[in-house]
Amino acid sequence: MRDDDEDDELEFLALQQRTADQFAMVPIWWVEQAAKATNTPRTLMLVWLLYLAWKTGSNTFPLTNVQLRGVHRNTKYKMLRELEAARLIQVRREGKKAPVVTLLYL
Repeated sequence: MRDDDEDDELEFLALQQRTADQFAMVPIWWVEQAAKATNTPRTLMLVWLLYLAWKTGSNTFPLTNVQLRGVHRNTKYKMLRELEAARLIQVRREGKKAPVVTLLYL
């Protein structure tokens, strides 16, 4: 009998396989404007996480408040907790330093 964690991971891997070939290149400036226009700063943060992984060449990177132009730090912290609860990221927090984010399943 499988546990819930194993079922969640298998479901996520199946979804990943179905959509692996779908990809979008999006200009950051466009996402910033769309996030402002729709009052959805979380949209910008999601794209920014993927951008930072690409830019650093690693799925693990620090996420500073300065990097998230237009996203309030409280929004950042709440969203990190939610993505962590959904098991899409891992976050290492070290006092007042920027959290270190690891994107999972990429």
